[in-house]
Amino acid sequence: MEWGYILIFAMGALAGYSFRPKAKPASQDTSVASRASAIDRSNLLHAYLRELSNYLIELNPDRYYTVYNRALAEQEKLFAADAKVRDAQLLILTERYPVYENFDFIGTRPYVLYRETLERYSDDDIEEHFFNLVRFHSLQRAASEEWRMQMPMLSKKEEDHLHGYIREVKDAKFKERLKQAVREYEAARPSKLTDFKLPDGDTLYESQVFAVYKLYDIAESMEGYWFKDTNEYGIHSAFYGDKAGEVYESWYRSDRTFDKREILHTL
Repeated sequence: MEWGYILIFAMGALAGYSFRPKAKPASQDTSVASRASAIDRSNLLHAYLRELSNYLIELNPDRYYTVYNRALAEQEKLFAADAKVRDAQLLILTERYPVYENFDFIGTRPYVLYRETLERYSDDDIEEHFFNLVRFHSLQRAASEEWRMQMPMLSKKEEDHLHGYIREVKDAKFKERLKQAVREYEAARPSKLTDFKLPDGDTLYESQVFAVYKLYDIAESMEGYWFKDTNEYGIHSAFYGDKAGEVYESWYRSDRTFDKREILHTL
């Protein structure tokens, strides 16, 4: 009886051994590890580029768009370049950045504001590092199959989105500046009754930074603002409802005639 159990157990063990999953070849494990490493390193470079982009676009949106456009063109040029050219460019970058830690341009504590660190550098230095991140990533994608599977750092689709987003960034900054000017004017003007006695186009208030002009509207109280340093024009209008304190305000971009009214597309 005992020998019968032993025989059944042995037959089961042999059956289980014959149906167990086959071990993965060492080359397959290496390939998976290489892809995972490429993904991790690519994501790290993307994060470094995002840090710089957030600072540069807030600093000067139009200049950042130009930088992005130039970097995108260089990314595509390097990716399609001859292997000797790519190798030479990659050698220059790897000598400058021996390890990935060197790509961390900010290199500060997690809670320290990026601006506090980046203000120590010139715009040209920051933009150069931006370009080098894009160059290195593009060269790696061109040289390695694992890297080629990763999304490029920059793209025409993202550039199209950036064009509209920059408009929102600029409008948001301009709207906030317009609001601050309105608050200063509201605090400085003597009374609302005086405004109605002035003809359309007259100066209501002027400082070293901006000037306010009387604008006529049949339904709303309206002023035009000229910012002297940037030569930008805006309009603020207020419609007063029937209830006490009920005010509906509107904010526009304009021109020096104050005839144009462009709605501000903010973030």
